[in-house]
Amino acid sequence: MKNILIIAGSDSVGGAGIQADLKTCEAIKCYGSTAITAITAQNTNGVSDVMAVSAEILDAQLKMITDELEIHAIKIGMLFNEELIKVVKFWLEKIDKIPIVIDPVCVAKSGAKLLKNEALDALKQILPLASIITPNIKEAELLKIDLQNLPCDTLIKRTKVDTKCQDTLYKKDGTILNFAEPLLKPEIMHGAGCTLSTAIACHLANSNDTQNAVVNAKKYVLNAIQNALNTKYGIRLLDHKRA
Repeated sequence: MKNILIIAGSDSVGGAGIQADLKTCEAIKCYGSTAITAITAQNTNGVSDVMAVSAEILDAQLKMITDELEIHAIKIGMLFNEELIKVVKFWLEKIDKIPIVIDPVCVAKSGAKLLKNEALDALKQILPLASIITPNIKEAELLKIDLQNLPCDTLIKRTKVDTKCQDTLYKKDGTILNFAEPLLKPEIMHGAGCTLSTAIACHLANSNDTQNAVVNAKKYVLNAIQNALNTKYGIRLLDHKRA
């Protein structure tokens, strides 16, 4: 079983963040360990509050995890502020030949900010340390991703949405690959981005190349969406058990 290090925030409703990440790891038969960056009070209707952990406690979590476990892939989600990003950068720079997936979480679907404005430049500095990043279109625009000079392989989510939802993989070697799946109603699913990036990390840990990791991860997410759970607010929660 491969060990995945998840560095991300907590989602109180359990559909995104580390909760979704751990469910995804389990479904794909990987072991997930977590270094929590922030606690959020949220549900599918929005984020009411965010409390970041200290840089010291994030560093301590990472030390305790890596002291005990051999890590086979890393997934990074919500980082929130510059201090936490500096800690993550320090740890990533010590790592060699481990797949790193960064989901550059900036804004929740509800519009709530999950990254402080002053932390944007710091986030951009760690992108070249990744094997692949998975921004949506808005995040790619915020990060000013240059498709002619990529920091790493880049999967931009929701590049085209009509009867199908298309994600586009831009590889550093210039290859461009489109992945389209049927667009299911409702169009917004809580936690789909977190789930996709973690599934990619799991498949990279299991020796898939980037293209196959994306294909397999998208199949998993589609299945989880097809079996999603209804909520009071109409936005559905993925069924992560459906691997």
